[in-house]
Amino acid sequence: MMERDGMKRKSQHHHEEQSEARQEQAQATPQEIPSEPTGEPAAADVAELEARLRALEEENALLKQQLAEKQDSLLRALADFDNFRRRTRQEMEEIRRIALEEFLRSLLRVMDNFERAMQAAEESRSFEKLMEGVQLTYRQLQSLLREAGVQPIEAVGKPFDPNFHEAVQRVESPEHPDETVLEEVERGYMIQSRVLRPSRVKVVKN
Repeated sequence: MMERDGMKRKSQHHHEEQSEARQEQAQATPQEIPSEPTGEPAAADVAELEARLRALEEENALLKQQLAEKQDSLLRALADFDNFRRRTRQEMEEIRRIALEEFLRSLLRVMDNFERAMQAAEESRSFEKLMEGVQLTYRQLQSLLREAGVQPIEAVGKPFDPNFHEAVQRVESPEHPDETVLEEVERGYMIQSRVLRPSRVKVVKN
């Protein structure tokens, strides 16, 4: 009787141990045995990637179109500027040509008067007639230069200025201070505010 009870208890204990082992194994399975990844993206991820790809392609096409439009605008602007520069150059050349022709026509009138003066002096054999014609021609030339904006540079008695004068000789003159223009060898001229030709002068150096 006691032996059967012991065997029964051993059997129940063994059964309980097996049941506990099965429970522990069932609890440990979700943590100890991870699920294997399938290696394929979900359908939602694929759709999102395709949508982003289409958006990038559309943006790239738009940028290409904008770049082509900018390049076309730049080419047109360069062509317009080149045409403007050519027209401006042609207009400037035309203005210079007209101004030169007008100046030469005025100079020819002076030449005509000079020729008439020489002819009159030759016919009359008169020095006074020649001088009168030369003086008239000289005054006409002065008037013509003034109309063109040309003015003589004042030099004699002025302090030497290398911006307006060119010293050709240094001379002693106790009556004048150093660096004074004593004599004008060749008259200089200004056009507007620029030196057309400097005066060639003798300068005092005591």
